Amino acid sequence: MERKRFIALAALLIGGSFGQALAVPGDTSPRSMGLGQAYTALARGPEATFWNPANLALSGDSKFHWDLVGVGFSLFAENNSFSVTTYNDNFTDSNSNVSPNGSKYYISPADKGDILSDIPGEGLKMNVDIDPLLAAGIPINGGVAFSVGDYRSAISIGLTTGFEGEIPKDMFELFLFGNEFEESRLAAGKDGGYDLSDWDGSGWAVGTFNWSVAKAIMLSGLKDYLSEFTAGGTLKISAGAYGEVVESGGAGLVSPITGAEVDAWLVTNSAKTGTGFGLDFGVAGVTKDRKTTFSLGFLNLLDTFSWSSSPRQDSLFVRASDLRITRFANEDSRSIEDVLDNGDIDGDGETDFNKLISEDSFSRSLPAMMRLGVAYEAMPKLTVVGNWDQAFSSGFGVDATPRLAGGVEYRLVDWFPMRFGLSLGGRSSGSSIGFAFGPFILPHLRVSLLETALVTRGGFFPGIAKGTAISLMFFRVDLI
Repeated sequence: MERKRFIALAALLIGGSFGQALAVPGDTSPRSMGLGQAYTALARGPEATFWNPANLALSGDSKFHWDLVGVGFSLFAENNSFSVTTYNDNFTDSNSNVSPNGSKYYISPADKGDILSDIPGEGLKMNVDIDPLLAAGIPINGGVAFSVGDYRSAISIGLTTGFEGEIPKDMFELFLFGNEFEESRLAAGKDGGYDLSDWDGSGWAVGTFNWSVAKAIMLSGLKDYLSEFTAGGTLKISAGAYGEVVESGGAGLVSPITGAEVDAWLVTNSAKTGTGFGLDFGVAGVTKDRKTTFSLGFLNLLDTFSWSSSPRQDSLFVRASDLRITRFANEDSRSIEDVLDNGDIDGDGETDFNKLISEDSFSRSLPAMMRLGVAYEAMPKLTVVGNWDQAFSSGFGVDATPRLAGGVEYRLVDWFPMRFGLSLGGRSSGSSIGFAFGPFILPHLRVSLLETALVTRGGFFPGIAKGTAISLMFFRVDLI
């Protein structure tokens, strides 16, 4: 039993310790991730749609650019508690204790206490995002950029999926140490019961169709300082599916001598489909010496998102006594206390396991954010970049804490760029490395191979980081 219990926990640690994607479908390409997502000033062509549409009108890119075909993905996963070091210290053969009967994978109470102490009081938080970059023949998170007179335009689509959640710390204490009687817990200076009711989380799949337009202009007051100045905007149509825990509570699990008692409830919102509209806009400029590019974008502004297809608000109440489940009930218009006293919500003489509260649509929009980026060509083969990201609300894997990032890209040869990045703030801090083979320029084609980025989250070194990310493009072909 000890072995099975800790192998299960080890699996949880591994699953929870993979890498903050920002809630902008399409911003997780290997190049941007390798630079710590300090990419606002470098994005060109269809990619500019996801960072700052004003970049479309900057010079240096082809007049026609189509992300024609490619295969790749980005995966992020992170938590706030466990790292690879946690796993190595407790769940490998070389570090496993041996119990008195000789079985391995035994962990002493002190070791269990160390594992539990890694979890903050608010519980274990997790965040996972999976973004397809391009699928064969389908420009997912890509598109086409082209010129229309004096304007540059782009049409692109983006897709992101993910979830974030919070599990009560007491769930892990119960898992590690087993259930203690209320009297023993009080004698040890703990709360009499376990808080098993404070859950939080949301999951989403959101796609966007984007039409961007940008134009090169020059304000009279900037002529002495800039060689280029551009402005642009994006009209965005969004659609997707969404679910969330709205609130939860209850007394949790208490185990007096007379028998255990459980009391917990939660309320959820969900919708199979939602639709929305939004506007992005930005400005960009290049200095007179053409070595420095500045880019300022405002994304998801004026964004509205209504989740109106098959919306549901449900609630579930669980009560148990003497280790027997005695009642499952759900909230209606009456108070929680009334519902707990009567599991027969609809009056049919049977206890209800599921109760629909309402079918009213609800609104949850992608967080609005500002992105300010700079790129400096320090040498012909060396580019230094920086970014300041400021989200104005939290959700969809985004935190409102400001995020600073910087990176360097150095080309040993024209077809082999190497990248390094650091980030501070946001959901978590971390480091990144990346490389690629290409692009190789062919007549009207640009080919890149094995574009790769590896990222740490919640720590700058892999062993102590509490999350990782990988962005991998096996190949990409652009028509130019």
